[in-house]
Amino acid sequence: MRFKVMVTKVEVAELWVRATDEESATKKVRGELTTPWAYAGRWDTKATEVQVVESQREAGSPEQGQLPTSGPMLFKLKDAAGELGISYGTLHALMKDGGIEYTQVGSGKYISRASLAAFIEANTRR
Repeated sequence: MRFKVMVTKVEVAELWVRATDEESATKKVRGELTTPWAYAGRWDTKATEVQVVESQREAGSPEQGQLPTSGPMLFKLKDAAGELGISYGTLHALMKDGGIEYTQVGSGKYISRASLAAFIEANTRR
């Protein structure tokens, strides 16, 4: 899947500007900010919002919530995280908390295709 994401970031900067009046001070700052090399002091981020505005299924990808039916029966943790679309750290935390079953072979840990499907089914809200 591909997602188009819109990010809105509110930043605030306080600075002193030499000008004859408020209007000319405002024009001076606006003019400075339109240049690609603009510098207006130290900026503090006050708010950030991320919103998904569109998604597209990529060619050859399975339906949402379904795993490919062919391929390995066991996934390495990095690959399993990729299949679920989550980070390795999140997957590791799920394993530690018992949120997803895993298979241990020697010292390696793997996630089965069935465990991925069961996790998706158990966490799908309708």
